[in-house]
Amino acid sequence: MKAVSCCQFINIRLQQLETTQEITVYLDTPELKVYTNTSLKLLVIQASGVVPSAIYRHGLSLATEVAIEKQLLFWLVNNRESGIITTADQIWANEVSAPLLAKDSFIRKMAFIEPKDLHSKIILEDMMDKARDVFPFEMQFFGDVPSAHAWFLDTGATEFRTDADSPVS
Repeated sequence: MKAVSCCQFINIRLQQLETTQEITVYLDTPELKVYTNTSLKLLVIQASGVVPSAIYRHGLSLATEVAIEKQLLFWLVNNRESGIITTADQIWANEVSAPLLAKDSFIRKMAFIEPKDLHSKIILEDMMDKARDVFPFEMQFFGDVPSAHAWFLDTGATEFRTDADSPVS
């Protein structure tokens, strides 16, 4: 049997999974797409341009519900096409959706694909900073989707906090 490195194993595993993808689309608008890849136990939110508040809130609520119901392990925000949401929607996401996702989901890692424009990246970084205190799982930025997929599959890189890990006040 030929020995392979960890990175080679991850690349081989990604190739296998990419050929057996089971995609289910839950929302498909020009501004926002929500879908799962059950082979990867992955939920994807993909935004493009200015996302109207009603579409954003519906999509994020739907994504949270699906992630919890399907016991998905990974959450990918693909913001490469610079999805922009309002400040009110950012606050709503941090106050409504984030606590529910943190409390009731099985998510272990959340990845963000860096947007092309600086404004969208600043919005995402701000939301990620605010969510760090809420989410018990790792969050990280990536330049492309394959890098995020490799990180999801790298189980040695998984860090999950429980209430016992939280600092005592």
